[in-house]
Amino acid sequence: MKIKRIELQKLKNTREFGGYPTVDGRSVKHNMLIRSGQLSKATDNDIKKLTEKYNLKTVIDLRIDAEIKEKPDNLTPDINYIRVPLLDKAYLGITRDEYSLSSWFNLFDDKSRRPEDIFFDMYEMLVFGERSKTLIPEVFSIFSGDNEAVLWHCSAGKDRVGIVSMLILLALGVEEEVIVRDFIATNRFSAAEIIKTRVFAPFVIKNRWHRKCLAVLMGVKREYMERLLYRIHNDYSDIFEFFEKVYSIDRETILKLREKYLQ
Repeated sequence: MKIKRIELQKLKNTREFGGYPTVDGRSVKHNMLIRSGQLSKATDNDIKKLTEKYNLKTVIDLRIDAEIKEKPDNLTPDINYIRVPLLDKAYLGITRDEYSLSSWFNLFDDKSRRPEDIFFDMYEMLVFGERSKTLIPEVFSIFSGDNEAVLWHCSAGKDRVGIVSMLILLALGVEEEVIVRDFIATNRFSAAEIIKTRVFAPFVIKNRWHRKCLAVLMGVKREYMERLLYRIHNDYSDIFEFFEKVYSIDRETILKLREKYLQ
C-alpha cells in the first residue's frame, strides 16, 4: 500500500493510519490515529479540516519546553492538548535548536563512527531509555482513553513521532513492512525542506563533513527501523512480552487497543 499524507495547507508531514493492514487480516480504522510535525504553522483551515473531517479531539505534544515556547501549537480551545516530552532537554539536533545542532556536529569531529550509528543510538534510547519507560505508558494511556482521533507530534515529525508511531503500530499488529514504509515516508513528505537545507547548507556550514552529518539528520533511513525491529524480535519472545517487560503494558491493554482501533 502507498503511504499517503493528509492534504493540508501548511502541514506537509501529517498522515493518518487508516487502512494499514495487520498480520491477522484486519486493518486500522480511519480518522483515529494521526502523526504530524509541529502545528505552529497550521492555518485555521488546517485545524478545521483535522477537527471536522478527521474528528481530531486530542493532541499529544512530544516536544521540550524550549521548542514549545519558540513555536507553540495553533489549536482551538476545544482540542485537548497534552504534553508528554519524550526528551528532558535539547538533544542531538532533533530539537532543532542551536545547542543540539552543535552537539550533533561535535560528535563526529573524530569521524570514528558513522552519523547513522550515532543516530540509531538515539532511537534505541527513545525506545529503551528509562525516561521512555515512564512516558510511553502515558502516551498509551491516552490512546486507550475515551477519545476520538488522537494526533501526536514533535518538531519535524520524524524521530520522536516516528518512535511513537512504530510502537502503536507494533502494538496493533500492523505488518512490519508497512511500519517501515510509514517511517521512511517522512523523506518524501519533507523533501522540499530537505532539498532547501542541502542547497543552502554550503553557505552557512563550511565543513563538508558537517554538511554530510546534517544530511543524515534531516531525513530518516530504513535501517533505523529495521534494526529496532530486529532487536525487539531478538530480545523478546513476542510483542506482548516486549511491551510487558519494557513498559509494563500488559496483554489485556494491547488487546483492548486492537479492539478500539482495528476493524
